Amino acid sequence: MRATPIDPALPLPGAPSHSVPRQHAQAPPGFEIWFAQALSAGRLGHDPALETGPADFGLWGVAPDGQGRLNLDEVAGNLQASLAAFAANLGKACRQQGIALPPPLRLEAGMDTQPLLPFDAREAAIQQLFDDWPGLARQFRRLMAGFGFVRCSDALRAYQRAIGRLGPSRLASVLDQQGDAHASPHLALVFDGLRAWPEEAYPERWRPLAGLEQLSRELFERAHSPSAPYRDSALPLEQLLDPKRMRWQAGKPD
Repeated sequence: MRATPIDPALPLPGAPSHSVPRQHAQAPPGFEIWFAQALSAGRLGHDPALETGPADFGLWGVAPDGQGRLNLDEVAGNLQASLAAFAANLGKACRQQGIALPPPLRLEAGMDTQPLLPFDAREAAIQQLFDDWPGLARQFRRLMAGFGFVRCSDALRAYQRAIGRLGPSRLASVLDQQGDAHASPHLALVFDGLRAWPEEAYPERWRPLAGLEQLSRELFERAHSPSAPYRDSALPLEQLLDPKRMRWQAGKPD
């Protein structure tokens, strides 16, 4: 007997519901939470029904160096390389359980083992799917723990880079304007039926997961223009680090 299809939720008036971050009652998981989940994220294990990627094994497929440190860029690369396997597995499970796509699924991660899908009528069906496919649930948690760990680590590295140029008090003022979302935003994996990718909640919208360079640009841009509206920074990082030198180079004849 074929499963009854689960129709997608209708968009809210004014904007598609899947594009607007929900106002969460609780703060997003902090660095220590993602770090703890990263350490406890169990390996996927052998499941012939599931595809795997490099991040599904060990410490996301990365061996610590001689001093016990992980190469975060290598971790991030393995996480990205594992998204195709997760998308294939989730697509297969959705087809078997009659869950309709599009619109995309936005699987928000939090403290619970189950993903959250606010405003989406498919939430209960997806959570049941994860109960029925424990290997897929573990793969989701490993990916989210890894992306959360890398995202928080990139924020800390951006602050380390900025504090020497801005000073402690100015950096503190910038971070006060940015709020918790800059250091540890709510995270989600988005699946459109074919591909999966990580996103983070930004003021009034979702955006692709930010990395070290983008986070650094946002800090320096906010320090130079504290009243500017929130938007993704498009200025080169070198210009924000040393605007006088960049202006001099721009005016220098070839």
